[in-house]
Amino acid sequence: MTEVKAGLRVVAEELEPKAPNPLDERLAAYQSLRGASAEDDLYYRTTRDVVVAGRRWRKLANDRIKAAGQTMARWETLFLVAFSDHALTQSELAPLIGIEGPTLVRMLDLLAQEGLIERRRSTTDRRMTTNSITPAGRMVIDQIMTITNSLRAEVMQDIDPAELETTVRVLARIIDRLDEIR
Repeated sequence: MTEVKAGLRVVAEELEPKAPNPLDERLAAYQSLRGASAEDDLYYRTTRDVVVAGRRWRKLANDRIKAAGQTMARWETLFLVAFSDHALTQSELAPLIGIEGPTLVRMLDLLAQEGLIERRRSTTDRRMTTNSITPAGRMVIDQIMTITNSLRAEVMQDIDPAELETTVRVLARIIDRLDEIR
């Protein structure tokens, strides 16, 4: 009998209305003035939620890996340098990371000074510098992956794997479309 009551309590909690999302309230106010279609509403909510989730993930991940003396931007750079099939140049890294010239050069120089990457003049074009990972850089990647894997599990633990697979497929299509439009 106790199990039945507990099950009913869970169902009742799921049926309770959640507090309104302030972003949804603002969207409703905007739409009342503009008269947006249901399709516009769905597209807006989707892109907004992708952006908000990305920002919140990055903030939380940055907070967690700060103890390791790293940031997500540094981790992304290390990861790309480590797992590319060749030593990457700055011009190859920039579009992958989304960081412009001077900022990227400063970060690469710092990573090199810390012994996490090695920067070398290209043997084919002396104007270019290639970047490759060092053993110390691989250790930092492993440390960050341990932290972020734990965070991923924490964030997604109660989400049905089938829903996550659908999310990954949909996001891949959105990313492909964005790349086509660019």
